[in-house]
Amino acid sequence: MNTSIKNAVNVSTLESIVEAMKKIEEKKVLKLVNYAIREGAAQAQIIEAIQRGLDQIGHFFEEGKYGVTDLMMAGIIFEEVLKLPSLKLINEESEEPIGRILLCTIERDLHDIGKSIFKSAALMSNFEIIDMGINVTAEQILNETINRKPDIIAISSILAEGVRYIKEVNEKLVTAGIRDQVKIIVGGLSTHRQAIEYTGVDAFANDVYEGVKQCKIWVNEGGEAN
Repeated sequence: MNTSIKNAVNVSTLESIVEAMKKIEEKKVLKLVNYAIREGAAQAQIIEAIQRGLDQIGHFFEEGKYGVTDLMMAGIIFEEVLKLPSLKLINEESEEPIGRILLCTIERDLHDIGKSIFKSAALMSNFEIIDMGINVTAEQILNETINRKPDIIAISSILAEGVRYIKEVNEKLVTAGIRDQVKIIVGGLSTHRQAIEYTGVDAFANDVYEGVKQCKIWVNEGGEAN
């Protein structure tokens, strides 16, 4: 197939994945992803298409068009995509991880989508991920930080009350005298730039790739994102 034609087909298929994901059409998403793989679409392109669809779902949830069940179903679809052999994210013979990230969804929050997408993107960037799951308390994060010594703590929060619990995480790390040993990045619909000052975290990210980019800056250069 001519390269330009193949690229056009890839773009069309990827856009179809976005639309199917946005509509939470499980069978169609998996069918299109498998087709995209056969077309030669890159792993990152497919994940990016899934993320764009999930971003729309997040906006629909924020607007009240979708409910918690829709978010959970979208998360299930994403996990099914990641189970496809051609999209396996971890290479057993890969080089040494560039850094260790402690990842979770904050207390009272049961949403897994943003965390799962960030996890996949971070794994592709060769981070070691310690996934604590959902509904994780500040005390649990403190204990795991002490035990596992991550370079970065990444916290997802969709619910508005999550900001209060993220602030508690920062306060517990300060009290324990280890706050300066770890960076904290947050993401999700409830987080914004003003949350950095309120919670005391180091950064927030509008999307997972922005978040992973910041994490790479921290472990590679020890600097701040522009």
